[in-house]
Amino acid sequence: MKKLSILLALVMVFAGMGIGAAASVFYTVNAPMPTEKSTPYTAPITLNKTMQIKYMIKDNTTKYGIINHEITKKKNQTVFPLISFNGTVASLIFPENLTVYYTVNGKQPTNKSAIYTSPIILDKNMIIKYLIVSNNTTYTGIVKHTPCKFGKGCNLRM
Repeated sequence: MKKLSILLALVMVFAGMGIGAAASVFYTVNAPMPTEKSTPYTAPITLNKTMQIKYMIKDNTTKYGIINHEITKKKNQTVFPLISFNGTVASLIFPENLTVYYTVNGKQPTNKSAIYTSPIILDKNMIIKYLIVSNNTTYTGIVKHTPCKFGKGCNLRM
């Protein structure tokens, strides 16, 4: 019984600190910065066109960011990356069973670039260029992530 009381006390302390508490994420697509009345995040967002996602993560603090996606080979792209939010960060995800090469240094990816194996955490200013190979077809694009403070660079339009 004493162990249960200690466990419950720890859970209450951690919950009060926001540890283990789920963050709320709201976003807009090609629109102004989100508010708590914007679209709530419930599933990965498909980057199926050139677009801009602005997001707000509400936890113990509020974080904002902008994700710009540009398709750079505009011919009949059928495979797309996704943006996912897990906890208090955004991640870039690619569909399974594909070969994806990418860079984070601004250079164009080649078949000698890093190979995607797990979500790419978007936790700072980043430019990810990708090359997807699917059924002898290649698709390319750029994802730019900019964390920002509301009112300081976050009101930018694409």
